[in-house]
Amino acid sequence: MSFINSFISQTIVYTVVYTLASLGIVVSGRAGIFNVASEGIMLASASSGFLTAYLTGNALFGFLAGSLMGAVFGLIIAFVHEKFKVNQFILGISLVILGTGLSDLLYKLIIGIKLTAPRAPATPLVKIPLISKIPVFSAFLTQDVIVYFMYAASILLWWFYYRTKLGLETRAIGESPKAADVVGVNVTKRRYLSTIIGSALIGIAGAYLPILITGTYTPDISAGRGFMAIGIAIFASWRPERAILGGFLFAAIEVIAFRLQVISQRIPYQFLLMLPFILVLVVMIIFNKQIEFPASVGKPYSRE
Repeated sequence: MSFINSFISQTIVYTVVYTLASLGIVVSGRAGIFNVASEGIMLASASSGFLTAYLTGNALFGFLAGSLMGAVFGLIIAFVHEKFKVNQFILGISLVILGTGLSDLLYKLIIGIKLTAPRAPATPLVKIPLISKIPVFSAFLTQDVIVYFMYAASILLWWFYYRTKLGLETRAIGESPKAADVVGVNVTKRRYLSTIIGSALIGIAGAYLPILITGTYTPDISAGRGFMAIGIAIFASWRPERAILGGFLFAAIEVIAFRLQVISQRIPYQFLLMLPFILVLVVMIIFNKQIEFPASVGKPYSRE
């Protein structure tokens, strides 16, 4: 039982990264903006979040800084696309490159080169009384505050998109911005808000890596997880409740790969590192016909 608890607990930690990043992509995608810059946003937010947490001694300030960095990237995406109608995919790849360079630059300017890597401040676990003592359940409910934020964000976003008028309008923009515009929805404003909020979620996912998973910042710390989050958003058909399930699945594969590296020396670790990416391809092939896209995602819109 302790092995199962340990496995689930570790999986939940990595689920945060995949889920929050994919939720951010879902939020912007529901308004018609395909945020393919997630990898760059995560890297820039990882650096800024870690530096803030380290310098202030407060992890929550680090997550705030990471979300703000993500929001800035979201603002850039929304502004450049809505103002100049730049292709979303070209814009996204450009920001991936920008975020990759910016992350290392910030760290080297502020920390420089040290023999001992600086460590992020500790973040206490939050236990739910009674439930946290039950085997298996304790793995889900003895976690840090960002895990609970992930649970809440998944539920609230599902409620927003499928139980509120504003959510219905936002989904309508992703399907047909012209039809939403005709009934009085401010398409441009909603796209700005969705992209900024979605990118802020991706930023929190990025900051989570150095603050709570590794405890320190290293170059390329996201290791392609931002790209995998795009696959999870697509696999989830842009639905928040499916995104968290996809995040858990991919996190479990990553944890299994880590554990196999420890117990088996015969399997090349490079192959084990490939497993999550292979899974993305397999899932896309198997569920290709069941995957749904917002009809206007990735497409610019201009009022005639």
